[in-house]
Order: sequence, then C-alpha cells, then structure tokens
Amino acid sequence: MKNLIDFKMTKEGLILVIRDYESLEDVIEQLNARLAQMRGFFAQGDKVMLMVENNEHHAPDMPKIVSAVRKCGLDVSQILVGSAIGETVNVSGRMRMVEEGDTKSGTKVVKKNLRSGQALVHPGDVIVIGNVHSGAEIMAGGSIVVFGSVRGTLRAGLNEGSQAVIAVLSMQPALIQIAEYTLREVGSYNEPVVVHVKDNKVTIERIVDVKFS
Repeated sequence: MKNLIDFKMTKEGLILVIRDYESLEDVIEQLNARLAQMRGFFAQGDKVMLMVENNEHHAPDMPKIVSAVRKCGLDVSQILVGSAIGETVNVSGRMRMVEEGDTKSGTKVVKKNLRSGQALVHPGDVIVIGNVHSGAEIMAGGSIVVFGSVRGTLRAGLNEGSQAVIAVLSMQPALIQIAEYTLREVGSYNEPVVVHVKDNKVTIERIVDVKFS
C-alpha cells in the first residue's frame, strides 16, 4: 500500500503531509498507525500544520482528517495548500485555523468575524456570530448557521450528508457546498436565507418562505 502520511520539519514548524489518495479510510488507518508509532515524540496538544495534496479535491474530507489528528492528541494550527516533493515543501497558500470552545452538544460556537485566510473546521454543527469575509472558509460535518453576512466559502454536511442545512442573515458567497452538492454561482441575498438540498441540487430559500415540518 502506498505510504500516504509524511512529516516535514521546516523553520516554521512541523508539517503533516497527506499524499493524494483514493480512500479516506486508508488515510485514517495510516494516520492512526503513524501517530501511535510517534507517541513519544509528541506531547498532548502539540501543534502541527496540515497539508493535503490535491487540497480542493479532498476538501470535503477535511473535518474527518482534522478530527482524527485531534483524537491522536495533536492540534492543527494551519491548513497549507501546496505539495511536498522529496524534502522540499512548496506552500502556495495557507489558512489559519479558528479555534473556539465546543458546547456540550458538540456544536462549535465562534463569536467573532472570520477574516480572509482563516478556516473553521469542525466535524459537527457550527454557529458563527459574526461575518464570514471573502477568503475565509467554514468546513462543517453538520449544519452551519451564521448570524452575519457571508462572502467566503461554506461547506456543510461533510459528515452528516445532504440533511445538513446552511442558514445565514445575508450572503454573497464564493461557493456553497452541502455534502457532495456544490453551487458556485450563488448570487447575492440581502435577507435571511436557508440553503438545503432538494431534488439532488442545492436550493436557496428566503427564511420566511421555508416550510418547517
């Protein structure tokens, strides 16, 4: 089996590199085995940077990958975009992770604006009390609620699937994704809307028009 997990030491710190892959299960299995072997090298809560090759293609897996790293006792400080060839790491972009405490239900609540270059990654539901600026991204395993305006990227249902919803006060986002369904040309909405999957496509409705069963 191809080795999918590698660590690179740079002047900025340790980078966990995940090679381009076909099976997420293989990644999680190798990740757990590799970190178990290196248990004596790390202390609980040590921070690493995460680079997943072919990042855009594997973005839906990010909550599960980050969650697996955290379960092994490490924190992800940044998500890097680029590639690693031999000992050389080429970084073309980076997203600083946004960290806030989880509620007892496992929902992550962030009480601040998400600015360009910041990423919020969580395996459950996410609530943001603030704005999501252009260049910021939320990747949630469950649903997303934003009490503010959105101009960045929202990815929901990456664990939960197409039952997840996105609710925002106003938005002109770069991209919206729920499970495997993606909407790139979203348009502008200056009123509260709910985004959900209907008839195998992403649908946007004004919240006043939504019929809750």
